[in-house]
Amino acid sequence: MKKIIFYILVLAFYCSHAQESIEYLKVRNILITGNKKTKLFVIRREMTLHENDSFPAKSMDVVLLQNRLNIYNLNLFNDVSINIKNWEGDSLDLLIDLHERWTIIPTPIIAFADRNVSEWWKLHHHDFKRLQYGAQITWDNFTGRNDRFNFGMSFGFAQRMDIGYSIPHFNWKGQHAGFSLGLTMLRTKYVAYNTINDELTYLELGKSWQLKKIEVYSQVSYRKAIHTTHYFNLGYGYAVIGDSVVKANPQYFLDGRTSQHYFKVGYIFEVDYRNFKTYATDGWYFAFNLTNYGLGFMKTRMTTTGVQLSKYIAWKKHPRFTVAGMFKWQFSWPYKQPYNLQYVKSFGYDENAVRGYEINVIDGHHFLLLKNEYRFQLLDFQIKNMKKLQAKKSAVLNSSLAYLPLKFYLTAYFDAGYVWDNYFLMSNNLKNKWQFGFGAGLTLVTAGDKILRIEYSVNRYLQKGVYLHFEQPL
Repeated sequence: MKKIIFYILVLAFYCSHAQESIEYLKVRNILITGNKKTKLFVIRREMTLHENDSFPAKSMDVVLLQNRLNIYNLNLFNDVSINIKNWEGDSLDLLIDLHERWTIIPTPIIAFADRNVSEWWKLHHHDFKRLQYGAQITWDNFTGRNDRFNFGMSFGFAQRMDIGYSIPHFNWKGQHAGFSLGLTMLRTKYVAYNTINDELTYLELGKSWQLKKIEVYSQVSYRKAIHTTHYFNLGYGYAVIGDSVVKANPQYFLDGRTSQHYFKVGYIFEVDYRNFKTYATDGWYFAFNLTNYGLGFMKTRMTTTGVQLSKYIAWKKHPRFTVAGMFKWQFSWPYKQPYNLQYVKSFGYDENAVRGYEINVIDGHHFLLLKNEYRFQLLDFQIKNMKKLQAKKSAVLNSSLAYLPLKFYLTAYFDAGYVWDNYFLMSNNLKNKWQFGFGAGLTLVTAGDKILRIEYSVNRYLQKGVYLHFEQPL
C-alpha cells in the first residue's frame, strides 16, 4: 500500500512538472453547444482562438477569460462558459457552453418626453400629459446572425414611429462589414424652442402641430479586428416648425426659417477593450467622431468632431473595488449654428452631463467633460446559483429567468466640465465657466444589461438633489 501511494505521488509530481515545462498549448477542437439559433460563425468571429492555434500555457486563464468576455459582449447569451476537455500533453479541446437570451421582446413604451426624470418631476411638476405611451418590438438575433429588427410607435406628448434593421456582419466570407438602416417620424404640439436660465423652455399652444420631422439614416461598419471598428454614417433630415416657434426663436433653424433639410455624413473610429460594454469594471475605451451637416452647400451647415477616452481599473487584491475615469472633448463650427442641433455638443443630454445639473441644459459650441467614479460591488446574484433550487432540480433553472443578473454597486463620483459659447448667450449663466458636481449613489445592472442609477448629487452652487437615471454614466 505504501509503495502504491509512493508511485502515485511520483507520477503526480512528474505530470505536474511536465505540464509546467510546456510553454505552448495547442487547441485541437472547439466544440460549441447551446446556440439554438445563433450561427456558429457569429460566435467564432469573436474568438481569438481557433482550431490548431497555439497560445502560451502560463497565459491560459487570461486567454480563456478574454474569449469568454468577447462572446458574452455579443449580448446574445445569458451565460457563457469555456471548459477544457481531453488535455493530453501539449494539446487540448475546448468546450463552449452557451445559454441564449430571449430574442423577441415586445414591450410597452412608457417614457418621458423630457430629457430625464428630474426635469419631468421638478420643472414640469410630474405632469402625466408629458409621457409617451405605446409599444415596441425588438427582435434580436433576427436571422441568427446577431442582427436586429425593431419597430415602435408611441403617442401622448408626441406622436412618433421608429423602424430599423442592423446586421454587424453581412459579408459571410470576411465577416468584416456590417450595415444598418432606420427611419424616424415625429410630430408634436410642444416644442423646446429655446434655453432660458439654463433650462429648456417649451412652447405649448396645444392646437396645431408645432414640429414635424422625418429622419432617414444608414451606417456601414468595418470591423476587421475584434476590438477595433470603423463606422461610416449617411443620413437625411427634414423638419418643419410653426410660425409661433419662429416668432419665439428666429434662430431655431437660423434666420427665421420655418423648415430645415440637410444631408449628414459622419465617421466614428472606436477601440473597445472593456470587459463588459454596458457597465465596465476593467479595460479601456477610445472613440473619435467627425460629423458634417449640410455637406457645405445646403443652408444648414455645421461640423462637429471630438474624442473620448475611458479607463476602468479593478483592484487586484479586492476586485469588488473599481475605479472608472473618462475624458471627453467635443468641438464644432461655424460660429452661427441652428438652435435645434445644440444637443450634439452641449451638456444635459444622455451621458454628456455633469451630475448635479440634471434640470439644466448648457448650450455651446464646444465642451470638455471629465468624470471619475469609485465603485464597490455589493451583490452579484443569479437564481441559478441558489443551492435550494439546485437540490430540488427546479424547472426554473432551465429557463432564462434563472440567468437574470442582479448586480448592485455602491458608487462615489466627481464630475467637472466646461462649455464654450459666445452665440447662444441669452440669460444663461452656466456656460463659459467651470461646473462640477459630486455625490454618491446605488447602481443596479440587470436583465439585458439594463441599468438603474439612484444618485444624490451636489453641484458647484451647493444645490442638492436625488436623481434617477437609466444610462451608464461613463
